[in-house]
Amino acid sequence: ITELARKYDAHLFIDECHATGFFGKTGRGTPEYFNLDPKNDLLVINSTLGKALGGATGGYTAGRAEVIEMLRNKSRPYLFSNSVAPSVVGASIEVFKRLSESSALVERVHENTERFRGRMKAAGFTIAGNDTRRVV
Repeated sequence: ITELARKYDAHLFIDECHATGFFGKTGRGTPEYFNLDPKNDLLVINSTLGKALGGATGGYTAGRAEVIEMLRNKSRPYLFSNSVAPSVVGASIEVFKRLSESSALVERVHENTERFRGRMKAAGFTIAGNDTRRVV
């Protein structure tokens, strides 16, 4: 998909709601995992402040300024959305800060997932999926 987007100078929209915070070596999601360059690959990234980040509500879209501006003015879901609670914003900023400073949290998720999957298999359960993917 990335090669097609590059070939046709198209934006690549990535839904990161289940990847932000733990997918990729430092938790930066699909772009990090596939070595995509947000500045050169015309990425539009949509994610949540819940799930791995623990914020429970809210989300964000990141991309080039002109894309974000268009979404702010034309996107119906954006036009009718509510603001995020200040406590969620503060907690999310702290999580992003921690992820930028260390990969320890990401590594812990990987270790816990491996332990969980291994013990479930040892107990006789069939665990679908790939052991290198961290979605449990």
